Amino acid sequence: MTETLKSRLVRYITSNVDRSLFLSMDDSIRAAYAKANARALEDFKNTNPARPRAQMRRYMIDDALAGALAEGSPSVLQTIPKGEQYVVVCSGNVTLSHIELHENAWARPAKHRSFLAQKNAILEPVTLDLFEKAPPKLDDALHVVAVVLHPRPQAQNQSEPSEIFISVPYTDWAGYHLEIPIRELLQEYEVEHDSSLIDEAWPTLRDDLQKEEHTSEKKSG
Repeated sequence: MTETLKSRLVRYITSNVDRSLFLSMDDSIRAAYAKANARALEDFKNTNPARPRAQMRRYMIDDALAGALAEGSPSVLQTIPKGEQYVVVCSGNVTLSHIELHENAWARPAKHRSFLAQKNAILEPVTLDLFEKAPPKLDDALHVVAVVLHPRPQAQNQSEPSEIFISVPYTDWAGYHLEIPIRELLQEYEVEHDSSLIDEAWPTLRDDLQKEEHTSEKKSG
């Protein structure tokens, strides 16, 4: 992706999502991560804690994000395919969710991956009946995903994620329009931008994202 498009995405995200939301997200993920590791080590002293730790990470992060992000103005929505829950936050013209991956790994084909991709309403229509209620502006919003990277299984420190990226994924999760460490994104809030340019940029930005994804599909086809 060109630096220009990346900069425009960052500017658009920071204009629609308050810095405090990303701060809460960062703090909540790291706290849940440490809690899951401590709980696994405490409860599984005689067997390998890796699998229960991975499960607790998932559910503790979901619970922490639902609590932390519900304190602000964004609406928190939960989907329930086959009993699973996914936290979705709407802020301005951005919808925000999260996913967890291992280092150097792409999102594997799965129903909840497809669900997340469907919510990226820039690139394809959304199936609203997957939600408990129709979220505001989801028919024309930028879908942003917090990608939590797990440390390698053999890493000694399992109490914190390897990295937390803020990304804008392709519809098929074959790549990202944007992938930036969350703490680097937080620094972008210190840069002042012309709000009038940001408001006018959305239709053009949406079209350019579509063009980039379609171009990528042709190259890989």
